[in-house]
Amino acid sequence: MNLSYRKKLAVIAAVMALLAAGAVVITAVTGARRKEEKKINIVASFMPVYTAALQLTKGVDGADVSVLAPTKTGCLHDYQLTPDNMVALSKADVLVINGAGAESFLSDALANYPDLSVIDTSKGVALIESGSPHEHDELHEDEHSHNEHIWVSPSNHIRQVQNLRDGLIRYNPENKEKYQSNADEYISKIQSVKSELERAVLTLPTRNCILFHDSLAYFAREFGLHPLASFSIGEETALSAAQLADAAQAAEKAGSVLLLYDSQYEAEYSSVAEKASYSLTLKLDTAVIGESEDAKDSWLNAMNKNLRMIKDAANPSK
Repeated sequence: MNLSYRKKLAVIAAVMALLAAGAVVITAVTGARRKEEKKINIVASFMPVYTAALQLTKGVDGADVSVLAPTKTGCLHDYQLTPDNMVALSKADVLVINGAGAESFLSDALANYPDLSVIDTSKGVALIESGSPHEHDELHEDEHSHNEHIWVSPSNHIRQVQNLRDGLIRYNPENKEKYQSNADEYISKIQSVKSELERAVLTLPTRNCILFHDSLAYFAREFGLHPLASFSIGEETALSAAQLADAAQAAEKAGSVLLLYDSQYEAEYSSVAEKASYSLTLKLDTAVIGESEDAKDSWLNAMNKNLRMIKDAANPSK
């Protein structure tokens, strides 16, 4: 690391420290003023919970919703707080997080905002251990051992919406009826696409699957698919030779298999498909990336896209 780079890091650290030092005072003063003005500043951590927050605050006077991670960020594995994020947190009344360890980048920063109300939307969700397709009956204390991609399951996303609804009502009871009606409307739409996905999955020629990203574990559990193997690939992470051999062996042993990929990553392993007597590749949208202009409907749009894909794959002649 050269001297110039060290200096840059030192400057960034100093700026972050100054922002943190002033955060408590700013939050207290602006928070009191907003309450008097009946305004509520809601900050969501990233796309899935940003979508839910936009849905639940429709028509709520004074509610302003923003997002920390840009809507094109995707999963938060390597996300780092920016100075703009620190400013946004200092002005926030409510922070909406996915939970289940997704926001590990916030763990130290939140100590600077003691008056910030945090709504963890993962409360009550049965978590899957990271790297494993199997459900665990009890939650472990170490959230970082869990698969955080809970929103990919419609049932889990409904629970997230309910948790968000309850948290917003606790903070802002004056708008209870609006939060309740918005939640009911959104949950109805989620249940509708869930039912259609259930019917579509039943038409697939097999339930055996190989997961090429752990973001799909909750989707598989939701719809009764049977993971034979689970891997986690990304933009800079490919399968090792040993993992590739394991995947190919699992495909060959199953005979018929679904190969499930997360569409935010380009990687695809044709050699695995060749080992099965029948294979079907599905690149599913995990609703973690979206456009700012249609962020409110991003989750629904992603699941409807998956629905169309599954229907087309199950009935290729139509």
